[in-house]
Amino acid sequence: MVFDVVGKSQKISPDRTPVEVVEKWRKTLLEEGRAEKAREASTRALTSSDTDTLARAVFERVSSQAANNGVHLNDEDLLMLLGDLSGLGPLLELVARPDIEDVAINLGHIYAYTTSKGWEHIGSTPAGTGEAIRVLIDRAHGNPPTPDHPIADATLTQMIPTASGVTRKGIRVNYIMPPASPYGDVITLRVKDYGTQDTEIDDGLASLCSSRLPPVARRPFQPISFPDGNGVLTPEAANYILSIMVNGGTLIVSGTTGSGKTYVAQRALQEMLNFFPKGSIRLFIIEDSNEIVLYKWDGSVSTDTGNIVYTVTRPKIQAGPDAISMYDLVRAALRSRPHGLIIGEARGPEAWELIRAAATGHGHSAFTIHATSAEHVWERFLQIVRAHEEVKGYSELDIAKNFAAAVTAIAHIGRSPIHGQIMTEIVEVSPIVERSANRPTFSPIFRFDPDKNRLVPTGNRPMRKGFQAQDLGLPEAYFINSH
Repeated sequence: MVFDVVGKSQKISPDRTPVEVVEKWRKTLLEEGRAEKAREASTRALTSSDTDTLARAVFERVSSQAANNGVHLNDEDLLMLLGDLSGLGPLLELVARPDIEDVAINLGHIYAYTTSKGWEHIGSTPAGTGEAIRVLIDRAHGNPPTPDHPIADATLTQMIPTASGVTRKGIRVNYIMPPASPYGDVITLRVKDYGTQDTEIDDGLASLCSSRLPPVARRPFQPISFPDGNGVLTPEAANYILSIMVNGGTLIVSGTTGSGKTYVAQRALQEMLNFFPKGSIRLFIIEDSNEIVLYKWDGSVSTDTGNIVYTVTRPKIQAGPDAISMYDLVRAALRSRPHGLIIGEARGPEAWELIRAAATGHGHSAFTIHATSAEHVWERFLQIVRAHEEVKGYSELDIAKNFAAAVTAIAHIGRSPIHGQIMTEIVEVSPIVERSANRPTFSPIFRFDPDKNRLVPTGNRPMRKGFQAQDLGLPEAYFINSH
């Protein structure tokens, strides 16, 4: 059985041969392969190369017998046997496809990253897949994940049959299990095609002249007609924040304790996802406790999260397992091909990892941070990232350059004794750093006017490259201060 592009399975059988006859020989192929592997495994530990050799020998013997009975077993049948004996099962069919670069398993749902469409939902995960991959990690001399150490990495090698022979593929596995992923196992297989010396010379630069990876599909951004009431945001400010997220920017939501930072971030992210096909955006949510839930997911492990991965930290318990920090979870997420990362509250070295990731292409990211104003965000950020070992040797100017390259805007929310919960200001972060002060440059776009009891535009236009009004799909009138 092989997966088709929509996640169903299809049968491959020779013309004029009854399907039940072909299936009988496939069943024989699997039974003899499993029996042969059991015999060999009882006397020695089998490597991936041993399993590959064994599978090919069994396939040659059984396919020869089948041919004598008028049945042709093909490369797909060999792939099925290799998947079964290797432990990858039907996942090997996805790994074998030349258009697939990554395979992700999230709570029993399979997604694949294809070079033509990006992330696509494939279907349900076969039972026992997680256990089989843990065994493969162990065989590769790695440390399989356990509840005490729930994050694991390993590199596997797999030979794949092709029309011209075989090709060698490397599979980098990132595995996150409970309690780090509270709802169930999250597994990412990053696939690298090494090829073989027997294959034809590849087309080198020609492939780069004829094809490229596609953008993430989404509908064009058009301002939403939000209600113009006495709320935290005005329609203009809400559309500005939303368009930044849709266009791949990085947003910081700052505020004091209990001001509503997480709620603002969650609402902006959820609205952003409405512009994309479900599953096409892969986000990692990293929190101390699971508060941000997207795609209106019901929390059930039996339903699809929409390619959203939820992870949580674990504090160090005396005489217990090691802590799972936000830094650990960010590093694990970055090995899992995310489009963006969402940190519930940045308080340490994880903030630097997110900034570095955002500066190198992981847009659609956001985090909240404790601060008393948008200006105070820089001082607070500078304080917490010093906990990162790498940052200790950086100058304030170097840190400021990274911050300015990564962060698009800051939205600061607070509680006023007179006006209640208010968004005090939304500022654009300029990529230009104030060298005299070793700090990023902030340009206020919206600011709370106490006389009008609402956010008003300051008159400053967004000037950041790629995030100006025309880039964001917003009218210039949104930013005009008429008074």
